[in-house]
Amino acid sequence: MDTFTLAAVLLFITGGVSAQVLQPINETVLQNSEARFNCSINTAGWTVMTWTVNERLALSISESSGPIGSHIRYFATNYSTAGQYKWEFLIKGVTTADAGRVGCQVQGSLPVSATLTVQQNGTVAIMGSNRTATEGDQVTFQCLAVGWLPAAQLSWAVNGIPVDKGVNNTSPVADGILMNSNSTLKITATSNASVDCLASISSLPSPEISTVFLTVQKAVPPPRRDQTVLIAITVAFSLAALLVLLIIGIIFCCKRQRRKRSSYQDQMRAHTLSHRQQAAYPERGQVWHNIGFTEERPRADNNDGVYTISGFQQSNYINNIQLPEVNPNQYVDSSTYDGYSLDDPGLKKHRHLTIV
Repeated sequence: MDTFTLAAVLLFITGGVSAQVLQPINETVLQNSEARFNCSINTAGWTVMTWTVNERLALSISESSGPIGSHIRYFATNYSTAGQYKWEFLIKGVTTADAGRVGCQVQGSLPVSATLTVQQNGTVAIMGSNRTATEGDQVTFQCLAVGWLPAAQLSWAVNGIPVDKGVNNTSPVADGILMNSNSTLKITATSNASVDCLASISSLPSPEISTVFLTVQKAVPPPRRDQTVLIAITVAFSLAALLVLLIIGIIFCCKRQRRKRSSYQDQMRAHTLSHRQQAAYPERGQVWHNIGFTEERPRADNNDGVYTISGFQQSNYINNIQLPEVNPNQYVDSSTYDGYSLDDPGLKKHRHLTIV
């Protein structure tokens, strides 16, 4: 007969005692950690105390000799005092298979039980590595918690200060009996900062943390447009335009001066030609026009048949030329002139001629 069977038989045979108390009623621990329960009675005379995990016998304790047999994961420690019998039941290396009911029973009494909850912490990480952003940019961080039981509660902190604004947590996703969680944080880059993603469950003494660093660069102002090239091009075009206008002005002035010089030369050439003609043909004289005449009363004239012609006017550029006295018969073929007889000694005529 094995030890556990013997303990059960002894518990059945032995008479009943006062009820026992089990504490804590609910215990939550992390996987691979330890779970502790205390079972106590306030009267003497008990013989055997048994502990069960999910209705399976885990450990038996004798009042006289203590724990019966040896176990790898289950242990008992006596904390009894005068008038108070108390034993602590210890489970080492708790697994999810241990989760459930943990019972304590003393012979002759009804069993009492507590609830054991086993949690499992997974991993937490901010996706990507350290970030670099420009001042004023909006930066997005994403945190992923994988393999938690129950689902991890995710939160954020910037420079160690918790932040709620800009946080978006998605619903957990089951992965077998474990859960995965996802969270997003959006912040505006203002200065260098450390960004923390914290994952926690109730049995975890402190949250699991993933940290990245944000480096913020000053906003670079837009480059100023270099006006040097534009100014140089403008000046070059302006100078070219001025040069063109200057050349056009010089050409216009030269043509105008040339036209004046040509007109003056033509006039001088005509003047010279006229003088040359007068010098070459003095007997021909000039072509004169009668612009009028003045009648004078007959008077004695020393030269009969000879008329004095006066009042000549040059129409071009020769003025007040004194012509020698000429015989009117050289220019007039008729013996009469404008109704007057040239042979009349009592009449003296004056002709006004114009040189052309």
